[in-house]
Amino acid sequence: MAAGASSYPDYDRGPHLAAVYIAGCVVSLVFVGMRLTARFSIAGVGIDDWCMLVTWIIFVPLTILVSMFSFDGGTRHLAYLSENSQHMIYFIKLNWIAQPLAIFCLGSGKVAIVFLILRLLNRTSVFRKWSLYLAVVWTAINTFLMILFTFIQCKDVSALWDESVKEKTECWDPSVQSSFSIYGAAVHSLTDFYLAAVPVTLVWGLQTDLKKRLALCALLGCGSITGICAAIKASKLSTLNARSDITWETFQLFLWTGIEIILLIVCGSIPALKPIYAICMGRKPGSYRSSRHMTNASKRLGMGISYNKPNGGGDSVAMFARSQQSAKVVSRVSEDEIEMIEEDEKSHLGGIHVTKTIAIE
Repeated sequence: MAAGASSYPDYDRGPHLAAVYIAGCVVSLVFVGMRLTARFSIAGVGIDDWCMLVTWIIFVPLTILVSMFSFDGGTRHLAYLSENSQHMIYFIKLNWIAQPLAIFCLGSGKVAIVFLILRLLNRTSVFRKWSLYLAVVWTAINTFLMILFTFIQCKDVSALWDESVKEKTECWDPSVQSSFSIYGAAVHSLTDFYLAAVPVTLVWGLQTDLKKRLALCALLGCGSITGICAAIKASKLSTLNARSDITWETFQLFLWTGIEIILLIVCGSIPALKPIYAICMGRKPGSYRSSRHMTNASKRLGMGISYNKPNGGGDSVAMFARSQQSAKVVSRVSEDEIEMIEEDEKSHLGGIHVTKTIAIE
């Protein structure tokens, strides 16, 4: 046994960490599956859905890596693992490889939520739209830099997990990478709170009853929970400096990162599940059609706009037909989007303008 090992408790928290990741991977798969089912049911799969799917796909190998070193004692104190040097190097290597995967999941999950908000609030102000696009760019840049700094902090990357290599190469001071990681986590937390606030500020101004506004605010603002997790995780990132006991110190970091990723996928998918609720309630598309006003631009183009709303209250379908050409343009929109457009229209003159991805038949 290494000197000083007896001063630490030989406690293995690995199974608890693996249980969080495995359970979270299964639960998030259910929500991603329901999300895609809902979107395919209304022919409305968008970039936000693909981003969330990519997030879950990367979460799978992350879960496998975390489970591999967690079930085998890779979260114990390093002093106990040093009894078998090759085993210790193996655990530390898995630890470092898992970190970039976690960073990528956090970044892509937030990008998916931004595109979801842009999709739901397509009549939002230009300032809100550009601020959301800025959030996408900022998140993408920070994610890329955090992953990059993980691998370039040593001239020979294997020095991160092999002390014999570290003695022969140059590495940054550990505080450089940990400081930037703290900054990145703080940005993620700020982004989460902002993404929760943006739809709430818009929904609260709709001319609808208080109960519906509160429900929409709770639905679209649940992402603030991930902001809390990101803030807690940021407080744990200073442990990246303590590389003398990295397997023990990074336990809390991996735990809160996993919880944040799971909440990102679950909370980011809930607003897209309305069609699933309609299907479970047995609602089917009907033949009811309510005509809407056309904007001056649509009149000049000879384009008529109408909504097909099912009798059972299921998903509304927006139909766009051009009378001057033989082509017909059809785009399907969820009921929540239609309702928000209708409420927002009451506060504007000049009719309705709908921006959607369309399919030409």
